[in-house]
Amino acid sequence: MYRPNYHITDELLNKIAQIEGIRTRVGSSYILPEREIRMRYRASVEAVHSSTSIEGNPLNIKQVEKVLSDKPDKNPLTRHQYAQIEVKNYKKAIDFVDKRKTTGKNLIVSDILAIHKIVLNGLLDSGKVGVWRKNPIYIENENGEVVYDGPDAAAVSKEVKKLLDWLNKQSFNIHPVIAAAILHFQFVSIHPFADGNGRATRLLTTLYLGLREYDFRSSLVLDSYYATDKPAYYQALNLSNNYQGRRDADLTPWINYFTDGFLVSANVLLAEVTLLSAAAANISLTQKLSRDETDLLSYVNQFGSITLSEAQGILPNTPRRTIQRKLKKLVDTGYIKLYGTTHNSKYLINKSKPTQ
Repeated sequence: MYRPNYHITDELLNKIAQIEGIRTRVGSSYILPEREIRMRYRASVEAVHSSTSIEGNPLNIKQVEKVLSDKPDKNPLTRHQYAQIEVKNYKKAIDFVDKRKTTGKNLIVSDILAIHKIVLNGLLDSGKVGVWRKNPIYIENENGEVVYDGPDAAAVSKEVKKLLDWLNKQSFNIHPVIAAAILHFQFVSIHPFADGNGRATRLLTTLYLGLREYDFRSSLVLDSYYATDKPAYYQALNLSNNYQGRRDADLTPWINYFTDGFLVSANVLLAEVTLLSAAAANISLTQKLSRDETDLLSYVNQFGSITLSEAQGILPNTPRRTIQRKLKKLVDTGYIKLYGTTHNSKYLINKSKPTQ
């Protein structure tokens, strides 16, 4: 089994304590459902832009938003066609992550391969999409110098399995932020794919945090911190120029960097939530939606509809009858509409609901 090498410092504990405080404030703040849905969408657009820009995507955030709204430039430049596909793929991968985390089930190999297949669809030779690489991999800097040599292709599957075993058996004994940092570092060090490793790593980290219920209302964007200073991001990861060295390295410096980024990103989100919460301060208790109800509404808004079984997946620890009452409240308040028969019904977003 994979055994990460790191140690806990007082500085790290202080940052974790600050993050815990922010998480409590973000989670307990009331926001109008329509505005929370927009906040989550804004976060997904920001994540798409930041993560793809790290890999060299030239589109700015306004262009990314236009592409995701299915309103790309009428005559896009050929050099932008790849960038547009990359952006759309990444948003589809975020949607996959959002659905997958509602199951609460442990990460498995098929999750990783599915994420990669979505991210690289149409961008890489089909024989290299959603499968482990079959060749050696080297990372070069802008001068063409090899700065990292990944593990042999034959070892990839075994190394990924070791990491998943650790994630699913040991990582729940440590704080989610520290575990996510270790996952991020080790997975990108394995570099299991022919291309798209950075994007797959950041999505996998997001999925893990969601499964640990540590994604801050599905609105925390860590990628922007990395994109702001890409050299610092790569330098933090570069604890060794070969896999053996990285596997045995002291990860404390990387965990500190990751935690710094998490704290900065959490503070940015807190500022947004505070403003949105203040705007909703005068809403009566009877009009307010609970955290669970907002999660259900956000799912319907994002994916177009929801069934009772899907709602149970989002709220796995909530009794079926309670979920039915929550869905009924959303119907009664005009946010969604019920369609179909009793045994084959689904709920759709009510597009005529006025925005508050």
